[in-house]
Amino acid sequence: MKFKQALLLLLLLLLGIKEVSARRHKYHGLPRTEAELMKSVITCLQNKDTAAYYYQFPPFDTLWHLVMHNNDNSPEVMKALAILKEDPKILIDFDPHYNPSILGHFAYVLQKGEDSGIHWHNIVMQRFEVQKLELDHSAIKGYEVIAPERFRGFLFVRDLIGRQTFCITITEIQKIKGFYFGGQLLNIFQANNIDEYFMKEEFEKNYIAKMSMIDSSDIRASLDSIKRDSLKTDSLKNGWIYKLSDTTNKNTIKDSSKNYLDVNIADDEKPKLRKEVVDRKYYEGKFDEDIQVELFVRYMKNLSNGKIAFWDGLYKIGDQENYIKLEISKSADGLWEFDDDPPLGSMELRLKDKTYTGTWTNNENQTGYDVVLKQAPIAQQKLEMLENILEKDLTTDSDQDSKDKNKGKTKKKRVNIEAERGNDTN
Repeated sequence: MKFKQALLLLLLLLLGIKEVSARRHKYHGLPRTEAELMKSVITCLQNKDTAAYYYQFPPFDTLWHLVMHNNDNSPEVMKALAILKEDPKILIDFDPHYNPSILGHFAYVLQKGEDSGIHWHNIVMQRFEVQKLELDHSAIKGYEVIAPERFRGFLFVRDLIGRQTFCITITEIQKIKGFYFGGQLLNIFQANNIDEYFMKEEFEKNYIAKMSMIDSSDIRASLDSIKRDSLKTDSLKNGWIYKLSDTTNKNTIKDSSKNYLDVNIADDEKPKLRKEVVDRKYYEGKFDEDIQVELFVRYMKNLSNGKIAFWDGLYKIGDQENYIKLEISKSADGLWEFDDDPPLGSMELRLKDKTYTGTWTNNENQTGYDVVLKQAPIAQQKLEMLENILEKDLTTDSDQDSKDKNKGKTKKKRVNIEAERGNDTN
């Protein structure tokens, strides 16, 4: 009987070792930089790969091994390790096997992103910003012995199909033994910068708090009131949405031109705005002080209110023969975004003293250049040529242009600039 018990114990021990080894095997090729970890998170989101995301986190047995086999016998370290030995739950919270909220937040970000219109399989990383976590809880401080550096931050991704930028908050990025682990996702909003993210986060909190105070019967009464008023069901497509009034009775719901729920409406469903070109500017400069670049920007105003709110343009990089069309937007804090059409690269620039400065990023491999473009005079003949290219949509396909450079072919839709100049002369 004792022999059978001993044999069973040995088998269980061997199986346990095999399971631990199998899990540790997943950690080959761990990221050694913050950027590598962020790229790994992007890949998990692109593929909706929960398993790969799971293995980005340190397992409890690995953390416990670091606690029990630490060679530093200094009083400070021993005191910190004693805290972890007395309360192993601190370590368990970092392992998604025992802390389901880690994978729960991953699923939440995926679902919320889809609800916001993001196409996960077509996202690329634009940039990220991280800051070191300052620990102020005595029980958690013991963890600094194992993970001396922990970070949180903001991950900005670009949806190449929807042409929108999203910001994802991320925390518990941990550096252990020179490798980067973790990256717990928290929330996501369509935002071009951190200030815009916080503004939408605050708006969401207030909205949820307000909705939680409204009884379901009040909502039904409000909906009945809307039906009685015979409001059209397609009002949302026309840019209208129902908003709970701050100044009237809770049972009253009114329409508002503000997109209260931050719903993304497809371009072809939006009413066509009447625009008028009011200014044109031309810039010349270089990428990394080496590659010659030309940029042409048109400013357009909305005829309904007379305000400049739209831009389009062209640019040409290096020895390209053709200009590439740009989709241009400007954030409230003055950040200009220039996206290739179709999307191969994008620029994030700031304009000061008639000079654009910033970066250009390749959306496929995330390589980039520093950008400096200064406003320059332009001949009337060239101005008319660029205007003609935009008006007749005679621009090149940006990603095909790269392929044709290698193949020596030219797409029919493209315009040979030299030929265009010759036609203008004639």
